[in-house]
Amino acid sequence: MRVLITLCVVLLTLAFPLSGQLEETDPYSINFVQRTLNLHEQGIHISIVDKRIPWRGDETSIALLKIFSEEQLSSSQVVATFLPLIQESFSEPQSILVNIDKKPRVTLFLLKYLQRNISDAQTQRNVEETIKFVEEKTAPN
Repeated sequence: MRVLITLCVVLLTLAFPLSGQLEETDPYSINFVQRTLNLHEQGIHISIVDKRIPWRGDETSIALLKIFSEEQLSSSQVVATFLPLIQESFSEPQSILVNIDKKPRVTLFLLKYLQRNISDAQTQRNVEETIKFVEEKTAPN
């Protein structure tokens, strides 16, 4: 059984483009973000995938807005699945590949939208912590 699970993980790893081959057909990395969320929801973290998250910055929030409906963005459970991904996307701002994505304009817009539309107190605190994290990481030196 462990061999089968290991084989599945390896196959999933290979399903992710290693050199950005899908960039032209997926300019906002929607497929990458969706697959990463699916893996993380299952408790699976693949090194090569997790290493690519800090390259994204604001691109991650653009993908999230395209993936989730307005109704889904009001769900504390949905928001809880992607807040860590947003933090990871800004964990190493110097590693973000596209300069415009180093500025968290879409991310802060999304987080402030969530702050106004989430009723769960714990999720609200998590959103506020994520806002602070992103602002600190992207503040001019």
